[in-house]
Amino acid sequence: MKDLLELLENNFEDLGNGVWAEWLNEDQRDSSSAKGMLNKMDWLDDECKSLLNDDRVKLVVDDRALVVNVL
Repeated sequence: MKDLLELLENNFEDLGNGVWAEWLNEDQRDSSSAKGMLNKMDWLDDECKSLLNDDRVKLVVDDRALVVNVL
């Protein structure tokens, strides 16, 4: 797997303090789960799905965004 930081830098917006996020497009329906959000965000690298099982991060769905908190 790519280094975690490289994966986040290439796919998510850095919000600072170990928080990264990506938003759904305007025409996409919301999803209530991180897995659902990753499936809808088909522009992300396939390796991003590995974040679902990565103990170094916590995934949160908030306001049409998938938020990745680096622990």
